[in-house]
Amino acid sequence: MWLQTCKLFDFDPSKLFGLRNIMSFTALAIPCVSMFFIWTSFYFLLCTINPHRSYEWNCRLLTIFHGSLTSLLCYWSAFITGPWPLVAMGDVNSPFHTFIATFTLGYFMFDFLWCFYMGTEGIDMLLHHMVSVCSLVFILFDGNSGPELVAVILGTEISNPFLQIRWFMRETGQYQTLVAKLNDAIFMSMFIGWRLGPGSLLCYQALSSPKPKLFVKLGGAGLYLISWVWVFYILRFARKRFFRKSKVT
Repeated sequence: MWLQTCKLFDFDPSKLFGLRNIMSFTALAIPCVSMFFIWTSFYFLLCTINPHRSYEWNCRLLTIFHGSLTSLLCYWSAFITGPWPLVAMGDVNSPFHTFIATFTLGYFMFDFLWCFYMGTEGIDMLLHHMVSVCSLVFILFDGNSGPELVAVILGTEISNPFLQIRWFMRETGQYQTLVAKLNDAIFMSMFIGWRLGPGSLLCYQALSSPKPKLFVKLGGAGLYLISWVWVFYILRFARKRFFRKSKVT
């Protein structure tokens, strides 16, 4: 049954066993665990220097930092150093791809555990985090599909800082200002625009290309479908925010 499952997902179990493969596994696992502890330590540092702020405040500060920095890294990888994700799907991970995946996996591990422990997010966000973590782990240890992974991370994280800014402005009583409305418009435009345009094209290319493995295709399709659930919520919110006179919080 195990071998049949591995064959279904185009995964070679020999990559997990044997001395050389165990050493390779360790070489990837140690940076991932280390990055998790780095993000966790960064969070506790924020809590220490901002004791008058809530735990969620400091966690969202960390989220802004991760979203901004990882978007810059992914942009640099996709558009400057290459390869172009749409023509290199399923290719071997470059060292830069591996670093970005490790950097992001450590953060997602921290954020998933924080959200689960604090109970601040619904099942859709927790499911998104679980699919993200599983996809990152698979691509890291399989060693392929780095180009499309970087593109997916860019598309999902580029609008995240604006979402967090929205929360901060609501918490500080500035949500009815022009700046807050402009921030909401930017967030909604980027979120929906990426999914309608590059996100849809990337999903189609990944599903139609023979190179990405089945698990990668399923993970990408899962994230794409979850994101469209959020698009529905965002469109409903946009109607209340910009086309109704009632106060939206």
